[in-house]
Amino acid sequence: MGGGFTFFSVVVLLVAQCNGYEDYAQFLLANGVGRTPPMGWNSWNHFNCRIDESIVKATADALISTGLAALGYKYVNIDDCWADRRRDSRGKLVANQTTFPSGIKALADYVHARGLKLGIYGDAG
Repeated sequence: MGGGFTFFSVVVLLVAQCNGYEDYAQFLLANGVGRTPPMGWNSWNHFNCRIDESIVKATADALISTGLAALGYKYVNIDDCWADRRRDSRGKLVANQTTFPSGIKALADYVHARGLKLGIYGDAG
């Protein structure tokens, strides 16, 4: 985890200390939760709908090779345009076979094997 504290952690720590919960305040710092905001990469800001499997894999590899993952950048998030317009026979979303030929499960396995977490956008539409 990073060495700094998030604004939320500092506020919770101060409130706990001011209300006589010093032991609880120590727990808040020791458990590692909330020391940094969720950090990672999101495909939308640069790629919009021009996203594919190779870009996601290259990004996961870059988070490792540049040292960003070691600093807490753990999330690789695929935003929109990954799914096919048609759903499977059970009504579930499926990956676009042109841009994600290996499927999302294989891509998630690739990202997870590097110690990272894969996020994926979906909506009810």
